[in-house]
Amino acid sequence: LATAQSIDVRSPLSALLQTLTREGRVVRLPLNRLTPDDLSALAEQLSPKYAYPLADWLGRTSEGNPHILSELVRYAHENDLLRADGALNLSALSSQPVVPQTVYSLIESRLARLPDAARRVLDAAVAAGREFEFKVIAWAAGLSENAALDAIDELRAARLIEPRGDGLHYAFDHNLTMEVAYREIGEPRHRLLHHRVAEALETIHRHNLDSISGLLAWHFAESGDIDRAAPHAFRAGQLAAELAAWKEALAFHKQALSADSISPQQRANILAALGEAHLRIGESAQATEAFREALALSPSSDTVINTARLGLGQALISQARFAEAIALAKQLLAEGQPQHALNAEVLWGTALSIEGADLAGAAEHLNKADALCAAQADPARRAQINFELGSVAAQQGDLDKAVALYRATLAIADEAGEAAFVHQILARNNLAYHLHLLGDPTAIEYAEDGLRLAQAKGALGLQPFLDSTLGEIALAKGDLDSAEKYFADGLALAERISLAERIAGLTANLGLVAHRRGDTALAIHRLSTALVRADTLGTQHLAAQIRLWLVPLLPPTEARAYLAEARAIAGSSGRKRLLEEAEQLQNRLG
Repeated sequence: LATAQSIDVRSPLSALLQTLTREGRVVRLPLNRLTPDDLSALAEQLSPKYAYPLADWLGRTSEGNPHILSELVRYAHENDLLRADGALNLSALSSQPVVPQTVYSLIESRLARLPDAARRVLDAAVAAGREFEFKVIAWAAGLSENAALDAIDELRAARLIEPRGDGLHYAFDHNLTMEVAYREIGEPRHRLLHHRVAEALETIHRHNLDSISGLLAWHFAESGDIDRAAPHAFRAGQLAAELAAWKEALAFHKQALSADSISPQQRANILAALGEAHLRIGESAQATEAFREALALSPSSDTVINTARLGLGQALISQARFAEAIALAKQLLAEGQPQHALNAEVLWGTALSIEGADLAGAAEHLNKADALCAAQADPARRAQINFELGSVAAQQGDLDKAVALYRATLAIADEAGEAAFVHQILARNNLAYHLHLLGDPTAIEYAEDGLRLAQAKGALGLQPFLDSTLGEIALAKGDLDSAEKYFADGLALAERISLAERIAGLTANLGLVAHRRGDTALAIHRLSTALVRADTLGTQHLAAQIRLWLVPLLPPTEARAYLAEARAIAGSSGRKRLLEEAEQLQNRLG
């Protein structure tokens, strides 16, 4: 019985084995990679208490290779990562590749025996990545196709690479092979190879650069050529945004901005796209900054200016900076350009609606926008207008009208598809909330569907609204634990992305949970904290509602003062539902 690593096909041992195999005098049994179950069983024996993290580390580093696995276990014992009693030093487990010296020496010796052409192909492949395309590597290595094919055969015979699928793509046998080869190449040569790989990709795939734009951006950046990387990064960001992959879009746009060679106009375009990505994941303050920078770089006649202004208005509203949003709308209207009038009226009406101080004014501006929109084929804008008109109706206490408008919003947004995905989510949330107020049991279906859609689209800024709605539905059912979890999750996210209005609303929601649990002191604290936030933001509807929630918890004199304030706010804008709630509380107080 004998064991052997991969054998050089030109060696005497290879000739002997071929002869013995042909004569039926030897049986060769390949030692396959261990499965995840095998690794879990091994880790369970080595460290019962820490079997899961140990199996994960062994699998990630060895990829199931038995020889590397045995050397890793030896390495773990010798370096006090794994003690004799099975204790595991969790803090010492690294996410970076660990290459035990015995394994490093073995791979190093295999690389040292390679002919020059094979080593050149291998080095180019290290720059290309774990899987690579034959044509790209041949080009980057500076070899003819025949020479590159011979080199590929050498690498396969040495068991360093293996074919993938169509025979035109290959992959390294193990990540550690790449790691050792990379360390042997050195950084200057590695940068040069990244540049060659990028240029090879550009040439070979010149008719379909979109599909590899992110890859090109990465290779040029790794080579140090930031200017060549920038246009590919911007395109990759645009494509990521089309798929609602907003975090990826954000990273690519930031990479594109790092180039010095881009013109002011190009920088403005990238900044506008960056602002949109920030806005979509709920980072309104960062979005505001990006949009303002884009506007500062754009001439007044430039097409990007309208996009940036619209995005800026949305960012300001989401931060409850209503006066600034209205000032921006007035500026757009003052310019007298018909194409800006629709956006200005929508922005103005939305700001007044969310602020809640002038609902009649909000409806007036939104109806003007609706009339302007009728002449344009813009379903996304129609969905937004219907949604905001629904919000006005809801605040005025006409829940049936609000539900009808939200249903219309949902139908328009779903038909519009990706262009109106924000209002696909918001319509589901608001429809759920107001159906819940009307006692309709289908409310939860809309809320859960909206949350799934928001998570799928990466719309972090919308998820706290859905958490709030789902929490209120759970609270009405008496499921306090679920309600508290929804509210707490929504609040944590709202705080992380600085969503001021939802921070106030969800803090108030948690106050309601405390009240239902009988903890009056905590309920008053949370509701009072939320009220200060709502008053500071100027969100009238929320401020009045929190005052009404506080009334039953406070001493009579203080309760009457809050009730009077809530009635004044509700009466100023005709909020019938809040006025009815105030009347009921007044009757209880006597």
